[in-house]
Amino acid sequence: MPIDPAYYQLAEYLESLPKFDQFSSPKEFREAINQIYAERNRQISQFEKVERVEDKVIKGRNGDIRIRIYQQKPDSPVLVYYHGGGFVICSIESHDALCRRIARLSNATVVSVDYRLAPEHKFPAAVYDCYDATKWVAENADELKIDPSRIFVGGDSAGGNLAAAVSIMARNNGENFIKHQILIYPVVNFVTPTPSILEYGEGLWILDEKIMRWFSEQYFSKKEDMFNPLASVIFADLENLPPALIITAEYDPLRDEAEIFGHMLRKAGVEATTVRYKGVLHGFINYYPVIKAARDAINQIAALLAFG
Repeated sequence: MPIDPAYYQLAEYLESLPKFDQFSSPKEFREAINQIYAERNRQISQFEKVERVEDKVIKGRNGDIRIRIYQQKPDSPVLVYYHGGGFVICSIESHDALCRRIARLSNATVVSVDYRLAPEHKFPAAVYDCYDATKWVAENADELKIDPSRIFVGGDSAGGNLAAAVSIMARNNGENFIKHQILIYPVVNFVTPTPSILEYGEGLWILDEKIMRWFSEQYFSKKEDMFNPLASVIFADLENLPPALIITAEYDPLRDEAEIFGHMLRKAGVEATTVRYKGVLHGFINYYPVIKAARDAINQIAALLAFG
């Protein structure tokens, strides 16, 4: 399919976004782009009314972790959500509207995790924060008024990677509190390039090979860490993991590795559904006010939470 014409409504906005190589430090880049994303979310979030929204600070193994709880109805399934942003940028604020919409449409609870970011906090800091937050949700189901038998983990891009890593950690620890993974155009392989990286690695908005390399440089202390199965999750033992919904985008450098990951999960005996949305780019789900495929993808996620 051709690129969705709706993108051309976004062209001026996308082209105006700050670029990482315009700044002297990752922190400066993060502050600049997060301010833009947060303002955009404030404009959209007013249309996504949720019954209860609460910010909370919980304890992880390495200190405080900020979470935001979106609850439409009590005694509901819960999605623990990890935002994207290459492990370097974005926040609870940048994904506020998306989390609100998922909660509103599914009548589920969404717990968004503000995990530590690189390069100040290198791998595996984000993985540990996300796992600790998810374990806290499982252990505090009564306080949260959620159904502890229906805990989902999910995220977009880097957040999809973290959802898979959390599922692997829980399995390795002999825990089975995660019911399902929702992996939205996840990065799963930092080592081996795929055809979609070669085909879509430059010339498109949102994500290209140049910034992917830069994100990796910020996230990892040493190249050997890229092979760690909590980073390149495609190298993990994939047996006995929770079922997975994997959403991919047609024009995305990460498309092929995510779809290969789905195939490998199925070969390992894990129920895995891979859905490719046509005509869209990496990051499309955050542009749901304009992109119909994004609204369709969110509806699919909401239906899984409500009925899965």
